[in-house]
Amino acid sequence: MGTKTAPSLSTIERILDEVDEWYGRVRQIRHKLARLKRGSPAYLDLLPGLEVELGVLKNKADWAARALEEYEESLPDDD
Repeated sequence: MGTKTAPSLSTIERILDEVDEWYGRVRQIRHKLARLKRGSPAYLDLLPGLEVELGVLKNKADWAARALEEYEESLPDDD
């Protein structure tokens, strides 16, 4: 069984860029929703897409958090 290598800071930054990108997608849908009457057919039509984008955002944020944790765990102790 091999040892696991911690991600580099540049890798973590790229992952965080993806989190930012997906947050932008969620924000765009929210802006569209804000211009529509709540509960209208057009409003309701946007909800499935919002759900998908939120799911991807959640997965990417979880991935970023794990990568950051792995990086922090790889740092030498300051004891």
